[in-house]
Amino acid sequence: MKAEPLGDSALILRELSRPAYEVAAAIQLASIPGVIEAVASYESVGIYFDPDKFDIKALLAFKPEGHSQSGKAYVVPVYYELGEDLGEVAGATGLSTEEVIRLHTSVSYKCYAVGFCPGFPYLGYLPEALASIPRRPSPRVRIHPGSVAIAGRQTGIYPIERPGGWSILGRTPLCIADVESAYFPIAAGDEVQFRAIDRAEYDDLVGNRL
Repeated sequence: MKAEPLGDSALILRELSRPAYEVAAAIQLASIPGVIEAVASYESVGIYFDPDKFDIKALLAFKPEGHSQSGKAYVVPVYYELGEDLGEVAGATGLSTEEVIRLHTSVSYKCYAVGFCPGFPYLGYLPEALASIPRRPSPRVRIHPGSVAIAGRQTGIYPIERPGGWSILGRTPLCIADVESAYFPIAAGDEVQFRAIDRAEYDDLVGNRL
């Protein structure tokens, strides 16, 4: 691992020997002196530490091999009829809307990182036929919570109302994050599978937690 400073109480780990989410989880469990939190991105790990207690030699000497743990698996129901961009994505890919839905629900996605806003999971990777949709030219000012969207090779879920530039395929009725109660169930390393539902099931599940 290579450490780069990020202010006086944080650093970034690069040149990792394993996926960033595995390294972050291993460090989080290792009780390295002074380490407050390890946060994964796609290819690096952010380390937040107490400068008075932190031992960087202990961190750099730590070997994450043998410290792997299985992430959780979630099934997220999605009502695709609420996808404002579903038809546009179908047109851009040359697929029918039914084929877009089938492909989007056909694979299990790894959560590589959580960010952008609290609880937003970056999930990958999309089936190749859906992996050509860029960010929208102009982001929407408000995205409805629960919106399931794609951009590039990634898919994700907007947990709270935010501006956003990804193409929206549908919406989950479930609460996937609650800032006030610090409820953030999806973490880096977890697996997420989407499941298509109808309006009746959507209405029945509105407000439930993941």
